[in-house]
Amino acid sequence: MRVDIVTGRFEDLDHAQEKLALVASDRDLSWSQLKQEVERLSEILSALTLPKGHPIIVYGHKRASMVVGMLACIANDHPYIPVDTVVPTERAKRILAMTKAQVVLNCTGEELVLDVPLVVAEGLVERRHVPDFIDSIPFRAEDPIRYIIFTSGSTGEPKGVQITRDAADSFLRWMASDFGFGPGDVFINQAPFSFDLSVYELFTALHLGGTLLLNDAATCKDSQRFISRIAHYGGSVWVSTPTFAYLYLTEPTFVAGTMPSLHSFLFCGEALPKMTAQRLLDRFPTSRVLNTYGPTEATVATTLIDVTRDVLAQYPDMPVGVPKPEGNVRTTPDGTRDEPGEIEIIGPHVSIGYFNAPDLNAQKFFAVDGQRAFRTGDYGYFQDGILFFNGRKDEQVKLNGFRIELGDITAQMLAVPGVADAIAVPLKAGDVVKRIIGFVRAQPGSDPQALRAEVLAHLKQELPEYMVPGDIAFVEAFPVNTSHKTDRKALIEGYLKR
Repeated sequence: MRVDIVTGRFEDLDHAQEKLALVASDRDLSWSQLKQEVERLSEILSALTLPKGHPIIVYGHKRASMVVGMLACIANDHPYIPVDTVVPTERAKRILAMTKAQVVLNCTGEELVLDVPLVVAEGLVERRHVPDFIDSIPFRAEDPIRYIIFTSGSTGEPKGVQITRDAADSFLRWMASDFGFGPGDVFINQAPFSFDLSVYELFTALHLGGTLLLNDAATCKDSQRFISRIAHYGGSVWVSTPTFAYLYLTEPTFVAGTMPSLHSFLFCGEALPKMTAQRLLDRFPTSRVLNTYGPTEATVATTLIDVTRDVLAQYPDMPVGVPKPEGNVRTTPDGTRDEPGEIEIIGPHVSIGYFNAPDLNAQKFFAVDGQRAFRTGDYGYFQDGILFFNGRKDEQVKLNGFRIELGDITAQMLAVPGVADAIAVPLKAGDVVKRIIGFVRAQPGSDPQALRAEVLAHLKQELPEYMVPGDIAFVEAFPVNTSHKTDRKALIEGYLKR
């Protein structure tokens, strides 16, 4: 059995009904049980007589009812907005206010902290006050919105990325054709549903008829528990940011022998360091390391490459892959390694735009030959038909009148023997950059004082004086945010405390 994410309907009904479809933090559901629960909730949503296409907040954290809720929304052509409980309550309230969503599916198992007219929890409808339904999103009958995921905006206000049925369809055709996954796979989820990386395993597992293995925040922080859970359920496809996988490389039991079913690592969300890829291939010699690139605005990802040992040896930079067949990627102007261009993505998988943000949409979205296109704000270049990511526009800062690419500093620090990981972060007073701090995690056995001198000597040799960081700070580990990306703000706050 499987669920067609495009239509929201369950298919192949006579096949593998009792196979596990979902392993959540609270309970497991077979395919037949998942179908029953989705259909039951779909009937409840239909009876609410919501305006066509009215958005619904799905609020919770890794419980089975979250997946049931998202599928029921799809079946009823209501855009779902995943809001994980790891998201601060004030941010969740801002999302509610922005979208004017009148219904929340409370998947927490506890009293809801958000004030909305209608709450649906465990199949029960609570009417807190008489809803005055507002058509906050015009219904698109020809291509309805499937989900809206809110990302951080440069102004501090969250941006709602709207992904339609046709965009999801394009993404899933690519997953089915180019990634080599099938109904026998168990997809390992660790990212919150508020982070679009989770769409990889959520949509793909259910669309292909596989198994979705959810892991809550407490499990992800407990390495032994997480590894044991993967082994017990036969996890085969690991999906995460590179930072999350890198944290597990410090765990001795994170090896092929303890998780024999694991055959693929799928990365997106941030740059994959070559050292991380190399160490994964060493520990899991028969597994694939798949690197992908793409912003939320292009339905999860838009390029793919199988990172082999030959690829690592052939290219000095880490490639992010070849564009998906239905999409087109270009750099404007044509980029080179020394002078990269801005990456632009064109194709049916591109978002129709941010929710209720016409000015920003005019800046970022445009059309090419009748197809949707998006200016990513990322830099990159092509070599041998393969895209290479080369930092972001917002990683370009100005210090004492000089424009500085933070990615260039980071790359040079990583080139120093003894440096396990590194990142350059601006220290600001308001909007003004006061200095650059180079954060370094040393390889085991390295002498920090000697390594500091080596890093500074290398930077002074390779970079202009104005690009050399004002300080090199050593950390035992890089903090991560709720999306398991490196938390630059936490690094600076820790530095200032020290």
